[in-house]
Amino acid sequence: MAKQIILDHLTVVLPAHSVEITVPVTSEDDVLTGRVLYPERLVQLVSAVSEKQAEEPGRWIPDITATLKNNAKLYIEIKVTHGVERPKAEALDNLMEIDLGDWEIDALANTEVLERAVLRMAARCWYRCSLYSNLKKVRQKQAELEAKVSEVLDRRRRREDKERDAAREHQRQREAARANYQEDLKKLIELNTVAGQEAREKLLAANSRKLLLDIPQRFPREFASGRWPKYLSVRVAGDWLFNIDRRVWQTYIYERAIADVQRGHQVSVKPLTDSVVRHFGVVDWAKRLSDLKLEALFATSNRKTPVAEKNVWFLTSEENALIRTPSSIVRSYLDALVAFGLLKRSGPHTYQVET
Repeated sequence: MAKQIILDHLTVVLPAHSVEITVPVTSEDDVLTGRVLYPERLVQLVSAVSEKQAEEPGRWIPDITATLKNNAKLYIEIKVTHGVERPKAEALDNLMEIDLGDWEIDALANTEVLERAVLRMAARCWYRCSLYSNLKKVRQKQAELEAKVSEVLDRRRRREDKERDAAREHQRQREAARANYQEDLKKLIELNTVAGQEAREKLLAANSRKLLLDIPQRFPREFASGRWPKYLSVRVAGDWLFNIDRRVWQTYIYERAIADVQRGHQVSVKPLTDSVVRHFGVVDWAKRLSDLKLEALFATSNRKTPVAEKNVWFLTSEENALIRTPSSIVRSYLDALVAFGLLKRSGPHTYQVET
């Protein structure tokens, strides 16, 4: 009955259709896209037959084969319970489906209702559609996109030139800023090699020999086992920064922060660091790099940047990671004392004595 209505009236509303247009700019993956939308429209059919084998390969038989005024073939399927099968949908061009599945059977029993549903009101869709591919609006949109290709390429070239110039200027400024610290950075890299660290440790041990011999005499309880306590000889990254063997400055901290104070006493990183620096001094060139790192840490422009990312902009990530400040070294040692059970954290920059 539904098919007969179309055959009798030789008219039907076509579904809306959107034609997507792509124009390559530099490759198939680099394209400009546009879209032309054709709304639903009522068309007159020149002819229509039911259950005729289609000309396309596969010997498919659509519900209706119609011919439009431009001699194009239009295939129509009427859906009641099952939609068009995928192979058929892929094989037939200009195949539309009219969906009566959501309509009440009792309502469709009324001839006038069925007629309105089939010709105009029922939902409908395209599976494949090339009817609009070469229409004027599509050709115009294609031409518009093709005309934009040269504009896009010119705009990209200008942007790339600008980015290249900015990168060159950034590199120039970076090299100029690095020039003031080139020798310091060279020493930093050398000192952080195995050979460099061993040589620095031997030098500091030799220069600190008298103090190292004196410490066990001053702390008989701590050295009762006859061995150097592990908590007074903790390897800390950058501990070479101070101009003294690490065992000396760590004993200095232990004496002032733990040995001679009561349990619960608060230890603050900054005053303790200032005291160690004042008492033993730091390597001059390393202090310059340390001060540079501190400037980056407290720069206004870095206020919202995570601490781990507050780096000196003209140094590499490796160089930034190697630079230690006196306070970071002291903090690392105090954290080690927490692990030994001698201190506990009481705040971001403070500790409490546990012994």
